[in-house]
Amino acid sequence: MVQKTDLYSILVAYANKYNSPYIEIDSFLDFLGRYAKKQSEEQPEWNKWVLDRTVKFWADLSVLAEESKCELLTDSDNGRIYMPQFYMDLLAKSYQKGDEDADLPFPCEESMRITLPENQTRPMNCDYDLAAYLDDPQDSDIPLLKIIFPNDAGNALALASMVPRQIIEMALLKVRNYLRKGGNKEYSLRKLTVQLQGKEPILRDQLNQVLTRPIECYNSIKDGGDVSYLFWAHFCILIKNDIKKKKERLNEDIAVFQSAFLIETINSYFKNLAVKKREAELAFLSLENHLSKPPFIYTLDQIIKFTNSKGVLLLGQYTEEELQEWIGKKTTESTNNELPVLLVIMDPDDERFFLLKDKMLPLCTRLLSDARIKVKNEISRQWRKLLIEFEKEPAMESDEEFERILAVSTAKLCPLLSALLNDTKLLLVYEEMERSRDGIPLAIRIFNKGNLVPYASLLLINRKEVLADAKLILPIWHFIPIISSIIAFFRKLSKRKKAPKIYQGGAMDDEQNITGAKDHAGEIRDAAEELELSLVPSGHTLDSYLEELEGRWSRLIDRQARENLIVDVKSLIRDNLRQNLKLQKKFKISGEIISQMANNIVIRTPALSSLNGRDSLILYSQLYLIKLLENIK
Repeated sequence: MVQKTDLYSILVAYANKYNSPYIEIDSFLDFLGRYAKKQSEEQPEWNKWVLDRTVKFWADLSVLAEESKCELLTDSDNGRIYMPQFYMDLLAKSYQKGDEDADLPFPCEESMRITLPENQTRPMNCDYDLAAYLDDPQDSDIPLLKIIFPNDAGNALALASMVPRQIIEMALLKVRNYLRKGGNKEYSLRKLTVQLQGKEPILRDQLNQVLTRPIECYNSIKDGGDVSYLFWAHFCILIKNDIKKKKERLNEDIAVFQSAFLIETINSYFKNLAVKKREAELAFLSLENHLSKPPFIYTLDQIIKFTNSKGVLLLGQYTEEELQEWIGKKTTESTNNELPVLLVIMDPDDERFFLLKDKMLPLCTRLLSDARIKVKNEISRQWRKLLIEFEKEPAMESDEEFERILAVSTAKLCPLLSALLNDTKLLLVYEEMERSRDGIPLAIRIFNKGNLVPYASLLLINRKEVLADAKLILPIWHFIPIISSIIAFFRKLSKRKKAPKIYQGGAMDDEQNITGAKDHAGEIRDAAEELELSLVPSGHTLDSYLEELEGRWSRLIDRQARENLIVDVKSLIRDNLRQNLKLQKKFKISGEIISQMANNIVIRTPALSSLNGRDSLILYSQLYLIKLLENIK
């Protein structure tokens, strides 16, 4: 009866003999004494239970109780032992005899001659609760499931670990047993052929698989494929309808009836999973499509709010856990020692952004284009303020210092761009693109021999041009050497003698005072702004429209030659405007005057009048004159 001499093995054998997990201690000790004495004659190792049996029993029992292998109950005078694994072990043995019991219903309390405590079983309806349980198997501390079938088909006991695979495998064995009986196979094929016309070869293959390789059918059901789902959905309905018609149900009828309910429920469950999986795959494709669109870089909060073409949130077609898993996979997995397809970018505030690898360089180009105007205007404003005060800074005359303030201004005004340019991943992405078949387009070549090109080249900002722009709108006396020297001398002397004048609780801005004092300059600015509104089309700013026009009339292939041409044209326009301001003390602005000035600049300059985009150049000259006049002091 008992092969091993340890206490736990003896307790298990004793419980199985009496088919109960409850063991009376006194009765067990009497049994142990008699059995050990008998066995010790042939097996000396049993002697340990003959001498000092009670002392050793209590010593070993305390260890088993600590290991939760048994429980000591005090609900009787002499005490009892409860074996918590009893029902689970008994049920596991029942499921090991699948082929032998193929013509019997699933194990239940009646067939196993046991009565389970209510707190150790979780009852569930086969039609509804089982699928919900598979989606969210809660109450994992209750290891026994009681699956209740409809139509008076009884119930089945199963361990939580057996659902769904082991219980479906047993159901498939019972279905095979059904098909082997009488003419059930031919009957099923005939009925299903009527329902699924044109699919007779598929039906034969499915039925043959059930008969020859039933266990393999589980994998087909789990995959949720259309062929397997369609077969089992119709076949289970056929079996149920056939059994329902019988007035008396034999054990084998109940067995296949229960199997049909189980297979039908789990077949539908896996099909729904497959549909959801496909929906999630399509949603992730839509998510990746979103990431490939401007502005190319997104936070997790923005990604969560992505919608499909119908405006439905993508989060819902996949779960938050699936999203996190997808992001983790895309940001870590790589091939051929290359960067992952999705990159994590940290901005100066340590906020995480996500960016597709192949969109990193286009994003840099986009941000550089936006940054150009901001940085140029900021430096021009600072230099104008210094020049008004008859002061200078090294960057006005040194390309090295100019490069430094460009980097500082970019970091201040465009922190995301600065973070990208200083991210080591940018160079790696650039080198990967260099190695690709298509190479790197001219427009996004931002590295030279592994080094980032200067900011002046990245931003297309010319130091001399910025300085000329800042000087252009200075008052006229700044360009008369004697007067400017005298004013500069007295300004410096004045700054030494007195502190800054306070106005309305703060230091007065000299530049604003000068601007406010010149009513005529204000009239020119107002008129220039009105002209801007009439000339700049909707959807454009003055600067963006100027850049667009540059592309129309400056069509030189060589990048440096193109930049030099644009700089020369701007210098010519500034010089022409400066001459007009000197000659006309009460310079008046109108659309006709600006148009005439632009025409004169282009037509009277042979090198410009011969350009193909002359009309675009004339319009460009008008707008650039307006821009200069909008900033006049």
